Amino acid sequence: MMNAKTLLRILSGSLLILSLHAGAQSMSQAATQGQSSYLPIKFSPDLSKKGFFNLDAEWYGSLGFNKTYYQNSDIKVTQPGSNYTVNSVQGHDEYKTPGLRSPDNIRFGRFIDDERKWGVELSLDHDKYTSTLGQTANVTGVMANPTISNTNLGIGQQQLTAQNFTYMLHNGLNSLMVSAVYRKPLIGEIADSSSLSFIGKVGTGLAIVHPFNTIDGQDNDVGQKELANVMGFNSGWWRIVGTSTGVEAGFRYVVRKPVYLEFTNKQLFTEMSNIPVYQGKATQKLWSNQYILSLGYEFGGLR
Repeated sequence: MMNAKTLLRILSGSLLILSLHAGAQSMSQAATQGQSSYLPIKFSPDLSKKGFFNLDAEWYGSLGFNKTYYQNSDIKVTQPGSNYTVNSVQGHDEYKTPGLRSPDNIRFGRFIDDERKWGVELSLDHDKYTSTLGQTANVTGVMANPTISNTNLGIGQQQLTAQNFTYMLHNGLNSLMVSAVYRKPLIGEIADSSSLSFIGKVGTGLAIVHPFNTIDGQDNDVGQKELANVMGFNSGWWRIVGTSTGVEAGFRYVVRKPVYLEFTNKQLFTEMSNIPVYQGKATQKLWSNQYILSLGYEFGGLR
């Protein structure tokens, strides 16, 4: 019997194939119609007449939950006298069953063309990353204190424990992104009271983390969570540490206008540096795969 991860991989591959097919169809139709513009869309008149923020457009917002898988990644640590890399670290999310709790993602966007197929979206994905304790990782580089003990990490094959290397991006590993959106009806039409559409998104934005880590028995300290210490590049409870870039594909099912459900798979690359550790910083490049289920609401110029 196939396990859950195998089924998710099959679904992810199917969504990718569908997105490529939908994109090819759109390009073919544009060529057939002999469009004079290089752009594949005709912008909605409300943009030029009333500006971006007006209720003649179709807007939407949603809240949802994520299940995230992470590829193994290298974590480079720089401290006084030390410059080393913990290679191929295995990490996991802190998944909780959806219910009466804060959501893992927020989406807010609008469609910008006459056919309401192309849109722009602002999104926040609130994930959590934890290095898995008990794993063995190869540590390379230079350490100021290479002595291996119960609380000290050494060079070579090392077992990662709560004392020598705990690394968490909690509360969280946040991706604040702006994305281009494409919607293609599959069953019914966009104007129908109920319909099923393919939805695809490509975007980029900021990686904002709240780091907590323990290295060689020493915890990092980012200060208290208070108004004077909210966020920054070199200080703050949340740190802006890099960028996130993602591709997302899936389905939007309008149960009955204006309520819809959206299920998507998102491939995300997050490049981070200047992550605070005790007396130093860490760098990490991380690939993740998110399965996202959202409940949304449409408003504005629905027709």
